[in-house]
Amino acid sequence: MQNYPQYPYPGQQLTPQPGYPQQGNTQAPQGYPQQPTVGQPQQGYAQPRQQGYMQPRQNYPQQTYGQYSPRQYSIQQAPQYPAAQYARPRYVQPQMTPEQQEHYFYHRSLRKTVNGLGTLMLIFFGLEIVLGVIFTLITSFSGAGITTEADPLFLLENGALSMLIFFVSGLVYCLIKRVRFAAIFPFDKVGAGYLAKLCVIGLSFSLASNYVVDMINTTFGLFGIENTGGSVDAGSQPNVLLYFLTVAILPAFAEEFAFRGIVMGVLRPYSDGLAILVSSATFALMHGNFVQLPFTFCCGIVFAFIDIKTNSLLPSIIVHFLNNGLSVLFDVLTSYNILTETGANMCYGIIFAVTGILSFIFLKGIINKKGSHYFSLEKGDDVIPFKSKVTTAATSPTLIAFAAVMVSYCILSLFIS
Repeated sequence: MQNYPQYPYPGQQLTPQPGYPQQGNTQAPQGYPQQPTVGQPQQGYAQPRQQGYMQPRQNYPQQTYGQYSPRQYSIQQAPQYPAAQYARPRYVQPQMTPEQQEHYFYHRSLRKTVNGLGTLMLIFFGLEIVLGVIFTLITSFSGAGITTEADPLFLLENGALSMLIFFVSGLVYCLIKRVRFAAIFPFDKVGAGYLAKLCVIGLSFSLASNYVVDMINTTFGLFGIENTGGSVDAGSQPNVLLYFLTVAILPAFAEEFAFRGIVMGVLRPYSDGLAILVSSATFALMHGNFVQLPFTFCCGIVFAFIDIKTNSLLPSIIVHFLNNGLSVLFDVLTSYNILTETGANMCYGIIFAVTGILSFIFLKGIINKKGSHYFSLEKGDDVIPFKSKVTTAATSPTLIAFAAVMVSYCILSLFIS
């Protein structure tokens, strides 16, 4: 490879090479184009750069942008910002105080308990519908169809079968939740005199509620809507013993076992008032018709109150039995034409008047003996206010679902029955 002579840059001194002209000689080496003179176009040689552009780079005039120069920072000199400034923010849950933690877990425990009870109510109703359909299909295919409400099969389906569901489902719930039977089914000893007074008081309130039901039923009748609330049709003659068993005896034990036993017993540690409200509301909704709704709710409150005051289910069982038993008695008497409907109403009114007068006397004696605080209830623990307890229970999902299902069923029963 041929080595060509190197031309010096301005200010650079090189040793002359052989064949290169000496300083002052403007002749180019042989074979190279001649160096152009001033004013002539270039013929292969670049004109020498002016001296000002050969200054070192650090002496170049700097163009500034605001207060910073483009060469002020290099990659190595750029300020290093903390990586956390550009990282995605991470949510850190604030720490709760011990009091807030107590409130949180209390709400959670109460809602879990009420959700379990709401699920139990849904199971009650679901099993009642499913087993009722199965029972009806079996009787239809076997040729033993249900003709009237006084038919023994109808009484068995609507009475014994429903009560069996309450007993079995309730026992399964208690076993799953590991509930102590002594805590939810109390039977403390109650004096005979005190028990009799409470039963008369409870019965008078139940009879008063029955009059409210009659007024509501009459109002519905003005609009062509009939809902007898489970009474036997006039003129049909039921099997007296079976009718008495399935309407008066079994519900008194099964419904008190389910509502005043399980529902109220599970909620009493939170508050007696809350236990009364929830047990009475579920008791009323489970009956499945608007006519009985106010009656059963009021009766539920009375039954729950006397149970709490005696710490025993026995008073509510007796009052429940007496109330249903009177209804069965007058249904049977009118069905067999022993009494007219007017005569039955008169007898019912007399009983109501007597029990009402006795209730006033008994209540006055109890208040004089035990004081006005007799009607006060245990508030339970005061972790959260009573209003918050009611709100937490009322907004429990399964309880809301149960209420929605039963209200829908009540509406359908008004137009289907």
